[in-house]
Amino acid sequence: MFSAVTFPMHEGTAGAASRGGGARVVGHDRRVAKLIEHLESYLGPMAGGSSGDESTPRGVQVAWFPDSPWGGVTTLVTLGLSRRHLALPGGEAMHQELMMHVRNDHAADAVGLLFQLAGQMVDRRAALRHAELIGPRGPVFPGSRATALVAISPHWMPEKFEVCRLEEDVPAIFAWLVPITTGEAAMLRTGGWDSLRKAFATQDPDLADPARPEIMFTP
Repeated sequence: MFSAVTFPMHEGTAGAASRGGGARVVGHDRRVAKLIEHLESYLGPMAGGSSGDESTPRGVQVAWFPDSPWGGVTTLVTLGLSRRHLALPGGEAMHQELMMHVRNDHAADAVGLLFQLAGQMVDRRAALRHAELIGPRGPVFPGSRATALVAISPHWMPEKFEVCRLEEDVPAIFAWLVPITTGEAAMLRTGGWDSLRKAFATQDPDLADPARPEIMFTP
C-alpha cells in the first residue's frame, strides 16, 4: 500500500517556504531558485513548502500552489530531486522533478506521497519513464478509489512548462503523477498509455480527484 504518512502544511516557518514570490526555502540555491522562478511564472506565487522529516531524501522539498492551474485544485511539486542524475533504461539518465494536481482537500496527503516516491527514486537512483505505472498498492489517499499512479507529461500546463533549464546544459523534466484506479492500471498494462489516454480524452474524468469514479470500459 502507499504510505499513509502525511506532512504538515507549513507557511513562513523553519523548514518551510514563506508565502509569496521570492519565498524562502530550506537549502535554497541557484538551481532551486531557477525552479521556483519557472514554477511561479506558470502557477503564480508559491504559497508554502515543506522539508519533510528525518525520512525525507536530503535536499528534497515539496512546494504547493493552491487554486492553480484553476480554482479548487492545488499543484504540488518537488524541489531538489533534480539535484540527482537519475538513471533511465538503456544507460541514459536525467534530472527530474515530480508534480501532482489534486483537489485542495487532498493536498496535505499529496505532500507525503511525493516525499515517499522521491525517496524511492533516490534509493533506486532511477527516474520515472513516460507512462510508467506505480502500483496498484491500495488507496493512494485515504478514502480514494485510485490505487496507482501513472507518470506522464504535464498536459494541463503549457508545453514549455515541462522543462526547466537549471543550467544551459542541465534540463530538469517535470513528471505529472496522475492517480488512477486498478482497472485503469490494467488498461495501461495491456493497451499501453495511448489506450488509456484516448479513454481519458473521450470521457474527460477529473484527474485531480482521486475519489472520482473509474472510467467506463468498452469492448
